[in-house]
Amino acid sequence: MAITTRPHVIGIGMLGRLGSALKHRRVKAVGHLLSGTAATLAITLVSIALVARDLGPAAYGILALILTLGQACERLLSFQSWQPIIRYGASLDMAEDRAAFAPLLKFGLLLDLGGSVAAWAIASGIAIAAHYVASLSTANLGLALLFLVSLLFNFNGVATAIFRLTDNYRMIARLQVANALLRLALVAAAFELGAGLAEMVAIWTITQIIGSLSNFVCALIAAPLRFTDIVFAPLKGMFAKFPGIWRFSWGSNISLTLWSSAQQVDTLIVGWLADPASAGLFHIAKRVSRIVQQVGSQVESVVYPDLARLASAGNRRAFMRVVIQTEALLAVFGAGCFLTILLLGDTLIRMALGAAFAGAVPLLVVQILAVTMTISGAASRAGLLALGNQRDVLRTVMACSLAFYCSAPPLIFTFGAMGANIAHVLFGFVWLAGLSLSLRNAMKAAALWQQPSSVPAAAMPDERPAPFDASSGARSAASAP
Repeated sequence: MAITTRPHVIGIGMLGRLGSALKHRRVKAVGHLLSGTAATLAITLVSIALVARDLGPAAYGILALILTLGQACERLLSFQSWQPIIRYGASLDMAEDRAAFAPLLKFGLLLDLGGSVAAWAIASGIAIAAHYVASLSTANLGLALLFLVSLLFNFNGVATAIFRLTDNYRMIARLQVANALLRLALVAAAFELGAGLAEMVAIWTITQIIGSLSNFVCALIAAPLRFTDIVFAPLKGMFAKFPGIWRFSWGSNISLTLWSSAQQVDTLIVGWLADPASAGLFHIAKRVSRIVQQVGSQVESVVYPDLARLASAGNRRAFMRVVIQTEALLAVFGAGCFLTILLLGDTLIRMALGAAFAGAVPLLVVQILAVTMTISGAASRAGLLALGNQRDVLRTVMACSLAFYCSAPPLIFTFGAMGANIAHVLFGFVWLAGLSLSLRNAMKAAALWQQPSSVPAAAMPDERPAPFDASSGARSAASAP
């Protein structure tokens, strides 16, 4: 009798210790990221204020269009290599399983390189085409091509995966703040010297490159693997060891492309259907709201590895607790930001940017509302990815994008730049509803979960969880008890 009941007791103890360890680490990680994001937000707002006052609405609108073109192409073509690396690497120990982990990081690095080159080439082609088709001036074409060089240095996918798998969230926060301070120092110097649009574009280009390279170098220092281990790691046999990784990567890429097309191309649409000044006001609202959205992305990246481990261990109760607690936290945070902007937004914008940019206030209020809706679904998205339900995420993104593109043009024609924000509110509503429904259906798949009595020793916090089958989201048959 004692022999038959002992596994049950041990299983409960294992899951309890695992859940407590993950929760403690998760709280610390979120604390580091939120403090870093808050500091970055304050520094970024000062930088935006100086640039806006220096350039004025029209020139700032041109800067906004140049930056948006580069950011849109980077987001549209990026594979977000951190997702497959974390998805398949969460059950591995980076120090002990170097033979398996090095090829995984090399795969992610190749995805980053391919996406960077493709983004640079396509963005440069669009800028050149705009010169001949849309009468983009030669001077502005040169500035756009200068900034687009920064896309070639984007290795953030691998760096992000390493930081999150090694729990180096404090380093992420420090790097964010350091890069924001460097940009502020350069912008302040340019402002004092009366610099123009060209100098501001150069500053953004330089700081973008420095930020990407510093992330990558610091990640390599934090990793227990050498750079040569990654570069010379053989890829032969990797796809058999990690079945479905290509499908998962392409699914992430397509999902991100659709998502980013609505989140990034909107400024370009406003500039095309309205005017550069409207695009500048819209971009200011987007810049501030993007910091709030970044909180959602960072918190999602914190809980994603934990959700992958909990799903692999079969701990359904802890899995759902993490999802619900995270989404409640993000909803409260977003509501607080919305109320702050609603009550103090006009005063803050006038103090920081001047009366010429007061038109950005109503845009910002509606944009924060839309962002609050999107970040509230961050944990559900992470949960679906941890379960291998990439297809459900893709369907939801397709529905959101369709809703946005069908509503944005007529709304922009009717309400100007505000129309794009109203379309984003519709996007957020469809996003939140679709993810909630998909996760609810996924949780009904009882075959994915193990009872506490049958959780194997692999679920111990100091050992690797059991393998996870990417094609179905279930634990592989070879590891089943």
